Amino acid sequence: MTQGSTKDRYIRIRGEQATLGMYVHALHCSWMDSPFWRQSFLLTKDADCARIRESVRHLTIDLHKGRGPARIAAVEPMMADTVRADSSVARPARAHRRKPPTDLERAAAMAERASAVIARLFDEARLGRAVCSADLTPLVEELAEATMRGNAAIIAVTRLKDRDRYTYIHSVAVGTLMMGLARHLGMSEADIRVAGMAGLLHDIGKVRIASAIVDKPGTLDPAELAQMRRHPDLGHDMLLDIADLDPRILAVCRHHHERIDGTGYPAGLAGDAIGPFVRLAAVCDVYDAVTSIRPYKRAWSPHEALARMLEWEGHFDPVILRALIASLGIQPFGALVRLHSNRLGIVVEEGDTPTTPIVRTFYDVPEQRRGTIVDVATADDPILRAERGGYWFGDDWPTLRSEVMAASPPPAPVARRPGTDDSAHQGARPC
Repeated sequence: MTQGSTKDRYIRIRGEQATLGMYVHALHCSWMDSPFWRQSFLLTKDADCARIRESVRHLTIDLHKGRGPARIAAVEPMMADTVRADSSVARPARAHRRKPPTDLERAAAMAERASAVIARLFDEARLGRAVCSADLTPLVEELAEATMRGNAAIIAVTRLKDRDRYTYIHSVAVGTLMMGLARHLGMSEADIRVAGMAGLLHDIGKVRIASAIVDKPGTLDPAELAQMRRHPDLGHDMLLDIADLDPRILAVCRHHHERIDGTGYPAGLAGDAIGPFVRLAAVCDVYDAVTSIRPYKRAWSPHEALARMLEWEGHFDPVILRALIASLGIQPFGALVRLHSNRLGIVVEEGDTPTTPIVRTFYDVPEQRRGTIVDVATADDPILRAERGGYWFGDDWPTLRSEVMAASPPPAPVARRPGTDDSAHQGARPC
């Protein structure tokens, strides 16, 4: 095809017109909803055409690099076996309709694209190139939009991290968790985005640590651990070169391994010396790390992780940790909760999802008395809220809690729903 004007070169068409041999110049859809990581590419596979027809309303094609919508254009030699020699008219493949993608499918696609962005930025930093925070702005905006609809699906898919890309996907997960937590705490939209950027960049110093240490599938020896613990300072020094970077992002990068009691690193900060964004990063970083599959340890369930984190006195800001639990909608093992059926119970086992655990019920709220101990699937009898054992049972609560958790009751055959009456009231290595 001869080179013509820009006006003649680009054509906007409907997604359903996508055909083999076209060169996609741009997909007109949300970055999160795009079925592809690339924006520009030659269509050489029927499956890619089908994905465009199913999920993209409009696209722009480049007639200098591929075929048009109604005739065969000059295409790359690799396309020769995909077009019939005796055909002069394009024969678009029949679109096969399928169900819209699920939340988990959308989240998986988004996590894949987001981790690719982080990988590229970290790889450039590893080569000594300056980090450009502007490259992350579109990703932060997409994560902000996603967390407005809830971040459960994104967090679920990022828990399954492979060895080679752990740092990248972990960064996406921490950024997502921090944005969701910041939103739960009522922060401004501007601060929510700062939290997201901080989460995405908090581990960038690991690009200055030998990959043999970062990717070691086992416990680090003392010398290796000392090297790994340099990553907060190394990352902080790298980010200092970025003009106008919010200082809270620098603080998160350098201090996300500090602890409230002063036993963290690298500076041993304690109490009020640890800023609020660093406190957010500390709980989100550890929660994602301990719930992720790693070569050197099993993944803790969300319930187990939160229960253990609550036991680590002096590690986290307890207010922020409780806020994380509330923002996730996941109750730790041993938590007292109230069900839709107006019963009180204790979270004892995992359920179908992290937000629908098995609860051991033992107290009837309307009747104000203890009842038969029964294990209830909260997928059928949802959790209304967390409750305080001391409020309901006073000093007897620790003993009662131990008694209920030690019981071996049969599961409830069907969760009862009497109505909606609501009148009654750590790891062996850095993450």
